[in-house]
Amino acid sequence: MRIGVACLYYEIDKVLNIIEKNKDFINHIEIGIDTANQIDEIAPFIDKIKELGLSIGIHLAMEINTSENIEFIRENWAKFCFEMCKSLEKFNPSYFNIHMGYAIKNRFLKNNCKYMKNSVDFFLKLSDYLEKLSIKPIVTVENSYNLIKGDVINTGTTKEEFKYIFENTKEIRLKNKSPYFCFDTGHYILNKDDYFSLKDFTKVVHISDCNGEEDNHLGIFCGRLKKVDLKKAIDMNPDYAVIEVKYDYIEESIKNVKDFFKPK
Repeated sequence: MRIGVACLYYEIDKVLNIIEKNKDFINHIEIGIDTANQIDEIAPFIDKIKELGLSIGIHLAMEINTSENIEFIRENWAKFCFEMCKSLEKFNPSYFNIHMGYAIKNRFLKNNCKYMKNSVDFFLKLSDYLEKLSIKPIVTVENSYNLIKGDVINTGTTKEEFKYIFENTKEIRLKNKSPYFCFDTGHYILNKDDYFSLKDFTKVVHISDCNGEEDNHLGIFCGRLKKVDLKKAIDMNPDYAVIEVKYDYIEESIKNVKDFFKPK
C-alpha cells in the first residue's frame, strides 16, 4: 500500500515541500486537474516528483457525469476523459479518479437503474478509448453524497449503485483493470452505507474528515471521522491511501494517521 497526499494543481509546489519532509512515510501524490491547460502548471514539477520517488494519481473534474442521460453528451464525457488521460500520459499516472455524476432528482428516483446503465455504458466507451494509450492506468469511481435540496442530485451515493456497475463491467475490468472503487471517508460521514463490503473492488481510499454538515476537508480527527472507521477503511487494503485535507491541515493529519500504518 502506498500512502499519499492529495492537492490541487496550483498547490503542488507547497505540498511537495511537505512530502519531502515526510518522505519516510509519504510516497504518493494525487493531483486534482480539471482542464488540459492546468497540466502545464504541474509539468515543471515532474522532476521533483520523480526525485522523491512518488507515484501519481489524478483526480479529474467533478463536472464529469458518467450517469448522463443524453447519449451524445455521455459519449463526449468519455472522450473528454480519454483526452485528459492522453495529455497526462507523460506523467505515467497509476490511476484516474472520478465521481459517478449527477441526475435530475425526480427522474433518478423513478428509475435509478436507467442511470446506472448509463454509467456502465460510459465505462464501456471509456475502456475502448483507453485501449489507445501506451499506459494502462486504472480508473476509480468515488462515493459521493447529497446535502443540498434541489432538482439535481449526485449519483454514486449507495453501495448498490456501485455493486451494479462493478457487476456489469467484469469483462472490461479483466481486460484493462477498470473501473474500481475509491472510498472517501469524508463523503461516508455525509452519506453512510456499507461501502466496506466493496473491499474486493477498492483500489484507493481517500482519508478525509468533515464536520458532518459539509464536505469541508478538515484535518483528520478534527471533524466527525472515527478512528474505528479509518481502521476499517485501511483494512479494505487499497493500493493507495491518500490524505485528502485542506493544505493547512496536511502536516498535522500526517502525524494523526501514522499509527494506523505501523506494522502489526
